[in-house]
Amino acid sequence: MLKFIKIIALVTTIAALSACSKNEASEQKKADAPMEQMNKESSTATTAQAVGVITAIDTKENILTLDHEAIPALKWPAMTMGFKVADPVLLSGLTVGDKVDFELKAEGENYIVITVKAKNL
Repeated sequence: MLKFIKIIALVTTIAALSACSKNEASEQKKADAPMEQMNKESSTATTAQAVGVITAIDTKENILTLDHEAIPALKWPAMTMGFKVADPVLLSGLTVGDKVDFELKAEGENYIVITVKAKNL
């Protein structure tokens, strides 16, 4: 009986950990830099131009993860974060490691990528 309880406890723990990792993966990718660094009063800019390097491309969720330089128009420091793209077509032809120019547009409290273009090296 004790062996059966141990197996149930192990299966329950694995299921709980699996559920946690799935919930985290489904959320928009978080910034590697602390969000507290971003000025909450930041700016009223509705669009902003930026430069970054692609660190991940999620075509299933339409998320482009960028290690971007500081974005003065938004008063954001340089950081790595994921952004939804306005149109999945924007992801075609891009690869991890590409340096890109991109434009963000405010959508509620979030910003989405509305244009992205690989820089010629």
